[in-house]
Amino acid sequence: MPEIARTGSCLCGGVQFSVAGEPRRVGLCHCKDCRKTSGSAFHAYAVWPLQAFETSGITSTYGARSFCPTCGSRVPFVGEDEVEVTIGSLDVA
Repeated sequence: MPEIARTGSCLCGGVQFSVAGEPRRVGLCHCKDCRKTSGSAFHAYAVWPLQAFETSGITSTYGARSFCPTCGSRVPFVGEDEVEVTIGSLDVA
């Protein structure tokens, strides 16, 4: 069975990305930082291994949050061996 591929982008389309396969974990965070950056009661995210991730476009980072410098949308945060994707930034969840 082929791996599932998911695509996503920021609001303006300047940053585009894809992830392959199933995420390592999925969660909801309700810490102060996540509430403030999402503007909601929680932040829904999924984490994939870094090798399952591809991206194009220019991003900026503040703390552990990445965003598009043009439209301000949250985009995946790339760590040393994992990438955290805001579920709402996916084209199809």
